Parts: sequence; structure tokens; C-alpha cells
Amino acid sequence: MNVLVSGASMAGLSAAYWFAHLGHRVTVVERSDGLRPGGAPIDVRGRALGTAQRMGILQRIDDEKVVVSQPAPVLDAKGMQVATLDLRWFANETDDDIEISRDRLNNILLGLIPKEVEFRFEVSIASLVDDQDGQGGVDVALTDGSQGRYDLVVGADGLHSNVRKLAFGPEKNYVRHFGYYVALLDLPKEREWSRGMLNVPGLKISVRNAGDGPQAMMIAASPEIDYDHRDLAAHRKIIDGFLSRVDAWQVPAIRAAFMDPAAKGFYFDSVSQTHMPSWTQGNVAVIGDAGHCAALLSGMGTTLAMVSAETLARTWSDCDGDMSAASPLYHESLRPYVEQCQAFAHEGAPIMVPMTQEALDQRNASFRSCAEKSAASLAATAVEGSDQVRA
Repeated sequence: MNVLVSGASMAGLSAAYWFAHLGHRVTVVERSDGLRPGGAPIDVRGRALGTAQRMGILQRIDDEKVVVSQPAPVLDAKGMQVATLDLRWFANETDDDIEISRDRLNNILLGLIPKEVEFRFEVSIASLVDDQDGQGGVDVALTDGSQGRYDLVVGADGLHSNVRKLAFGPEKNYVRHFGYYVALLDLPKEREWSRGMLNVPGLKISVRNAGDGPQAMMIAASPEIDYDHRDLAAHRKIIDGFLSRVDAWQVPAIRAAFMDPAAKGFYFDSVSQTHMPSWTQGNVAVIGDAGHCAALLSGMGTTLAMVSAETLARTWSDCDGDMSAASPLYHESLRPYVEQCQAFAHEGAPIMVPMTQEALDQRNASFRSCAEKSAASLAATAVEGSDQVRA
């Protein structure tokens, strides 16, 4: 059967692999001119570890993971260190969870996809007409003027999904602002950048190097802002307003880097969740952020992308392409996990972006407590190892 996948990031690449692996003819369209570079390091966690194992890439993901050498400094509004943070204290679902850069995971997934899969870059879906009975097909017109008929169209095209808009309706019906905005940037390598995380109430600014160069991240609490999500000048103006609150540490230089139109790895968007009563409509399905975005603060976006791609491909294939039969099985398998993952964002938000000075002070105290417990555990392990050597 013929499958069209819209989007070539973690969800789309995972879907391309699974549908091809299960014997289908797959075409991937992507509006960019290639895989989109940059982005914050992401986690392969929980159920996604099993998915990666079945794909045969778990060991390679582990080989290319982000290596955390020591906790990062946590700074106050004046740039003074008040605590340290190791994300493993909070972020891991299991001891086997893996953090990896987005670019590295994308390249691992791309290298896994059979050569028979057709990739068409700088192309997106202009229109689709679905038979709507779950057993027919979808007539698709693409922005390059070509047309085709597919047994299934998979929207893996992110929070602002074009497929979701065409098949399910306006974005406002499904995407809920979570109360924050996030910005990312690859920092200029000619300057020496200090890693760390600075917080003031409602704002986090951090610098880290996950192995591919220094990167800045900003997360700011804010009501929903009306702007064009493709207007980069508007993005920079909004970011500038958030960063102007702080004049300590490296923030002025980070702010200047974000204002540079030539900066690499620039990204800005709402921290939002996607809530849909159904992720299928006729012969169209949405996966990943398009269907069930858990929000950046959950740490579960990539995991959901990989798991949903495998689940959809397997259930649809097992039902011989009959979506009316596959849909209830798909939802039954995935819905509880999506709800669990989306709930994690409510836990992550107060840790990363405390809203008041009191909450910030309490958070920093918890970080110091975690550091003390971690140091005590390491010391006990060292003593135990020394005793074993003597024995």
C-alpha cells in the first residue's frame, strides 16, 4: 500500500522506517530543503527504548548520547551561583533513559530508512480529499503541482501541522498554550561561553554544550501572544523583550546573539500541548507533536513521536490498511501513555521555571539537597569499591 508521510523529523522519519519495514511504499514530503538542524537535546525514554531496540539503533543512540560530566551551576538574578543541577536527578523515567542531540538522532533515523523510500524536500501538501470511509484512499495535491493517491496520509509535521489543519480543522481547536515560550540558538563558537542556568521568577536562561557546540535556551512564562509563527523578525522582538529583564552573567551577549539574523539553530515557539479526541480521520492520521504534543517541559516529545509511529504502522498494517478497524486499537494502545506523558509537563514547569521568588528559593534548596544526596551516594560507592578491592 502507498503511504504519504508529511514531515521529516523524529516522528516522520520513524514513521517512514516502520511503514517501509512493514512492506509499504513510502513517500516523505518536507517543506524545508533538508533535515532541519539544531534544537535542544532530546530524550529517548521509557517505551521508546523498546522501539529503538526493535529498530536496531538503541546501541548507536547510546554510543552518541550526551555525556554529563558534572552538575551545572545554577545562578541567581545577579549571576551568583546558588545551587547546582544535574538533570538526571529529575528527568529520567528509568536508569536506561538516553539524552542525545536532535541532529544526531535525526541522522541515525535517516540512515536507517531503506533507499526505496522517496524523500521530496521543499514540498508540502496543498490539499487532500479523503474517501472518509477508512478503507478507500486520499487524493493529494502537492505544492510542486504534482498529485497522487495514497492509502494513508500521516501528518508528522509538528505543532503547527498542515495535515491536521487540512483534515481535522483549525489549529485553535486542538493546540493549547501551556503558559510559556521557548527560544533556542547555537551560540557563536569564537567566544568562550560558561555553562549554567540563570533563573529569575518566570524566566530561565541557560547555556550548555551537548557535544556539538554551545547552545542557549530561554524559557519564559507568558500569556499567549498573537504573532505569526513564521515571522522571524517578530520572534526576535518577543525574545528581546523577555531577555531585557536580566543584565547579569552572559545574558547581554546571549541577547545579542538572538538578535543576529545570521545566527544558526534559531528557534522560537509557544510551549504548547496538542489535545485531540481522535488522531485519525478517515485515511488520515497525525502522530508526534501534530497529534499529541506533550510540551517541551515534559521531556517526552521524542519518545511519543517514536512510539506513536511504530504503534500506528503496526496497527494499520495488522488491519490490512482498514483504518476503521485500526483506529480503536491505535487509540486504546496509545491514549493512556499520551496522557501520562502530557502530565509530566506539569511536573517539569515548576522545576525549570519557578514563578515566584519564594518558589525559586524552594527549588534551589531542593537542588542543594539533591546535590548533597548525590555526593553522599558517590562517596559510599567509592568506599564500597575500595573495600572490595582490599578484599
